[in-house]
Amino acid sequence: MTDAADDFDALFEEVSAQRASAPAPAAAAAPAPTAAEDDLESLFDEIASKGPAHAAPVAAAVAPAAPAPAAPAPAEAGDGQANDGTMFERLGGIVRLLHDSLRELGYDKALTEASSQIMDAQDRLEYVATLTEQAANKVLNTLDDGMPAQDVLSKKSKEMEDRWAALFDGKLSIEEFKVLAGDSRAFAQAVSEATEAEKARLLEIMMAQDFQDITGQLIKKVVTITKTVEQELAQLLKDNAPADKRERIAQKEVEKVELMSGPSAPTVALSQDSVDDLLADLGF
Repeated sequence: MTDAADDFDALFEEVSAQRASAPAPAAAAAPAPTAAEDDLESLFDEIASKGPAHAAPVAAAVAPAAPAPAAPAPAEAGDGQANDGTMFERLGGIVRLLHDSLRELGYDKALTEASSQIMDAQDRLEYVATLTEQAANKVLNTLDDGMPAQDVLSKKSKEMEDRWAALFDGKLSIEEFKVLAGDSRAFAQAVSEATEAEKARLLEIMMAQDFQDITGQLIKKVVTITKTVEQELAQLLKDNAPADKRERIAQKEVEKVELMSGPSAPTVALSQDSVDDLLADLGF
């Protein structure tokens, strides 16, 4: 055996002696291991079973679990739960109001006929736009039909006026007068027929405006819902604002009351300007 072989044998015997003399890793004393700690323990055991010499570096690499944060004081926890409960109730009331109002749109007796043509309550504003477009097109088409008829009638009327003026000036003969009399009678009949046709067109234009009753109710209801939800959300935001911002808002309200000429009305709903000021004060 050569010297190189002797050196390799000595090296292998030294490594084997170190592996045999290495102490087994002690199990971590965890009082109540969590799921993440169990996963770490399983990984550690798997690595340790493959090679004891690699167990120590892995164990050292595992960071100790961070201490659990201190539980909040009972009073603070109670205040947080109370605020959460109040906000939950307010939000629930707003959602209920919105839901009931939308359902009322579908079941109001005055809108039964319109509701039968709508598959979903969310399509009502689109339905309003459709009715408005149809009515506008109907009016324009009726006017397109009526204007040429009016032009023809106006032209004939001007022509008859000129012929009668010539008669009074003595420029027409007896035969021309007889022709004028016959044309005047025919023109009177044409005017009567044109008047009836124009009345029918005007009636069609008037009937085209019947959409306003339906769409007006829909739009008013949607506007009322929107205003109510805006006021409720603004009041909810105001009630749950930080303390410093609540004080600033209260100070502004006091200044406004001082500038008003008359007693304040605390029950009056928030106006649009008030909502804008509130959102600006809260940083939105």
